[in-house]
Amino acid sequence: MNQYLTNVSRVNWILGGIALGALTMFLLDPDKGNRRRALARDKMYSAAVRTRKRVDAKSRDLANRAKGLRAEASHLMSELDKEA
Repeated sequence: MNQYLTNVSRVNWILGGIALGALTMFLLDPDKGNRRRALARDKMYSAAVRTRKRVDAKSRDLANRAKGLRAEASHLMSELDKEA
């Protein structure tokens, strides 16, 4: 079993090296490399902007929910005070 895992690990390293070499050739291609790098940069920037917008929206949502819970708890406490 240990020998099998060692062989699988070795194959994974080899495949990873091949993939890294292919990616390097793809991005450093003298003819279209500039365009490919620009596209990759633009996609990464766009993904970062979308992620930031989603995080901002979620944080606003959570803040609004917390305010609502606080208001509800305050209302319930005032109702309990009136009954007592």
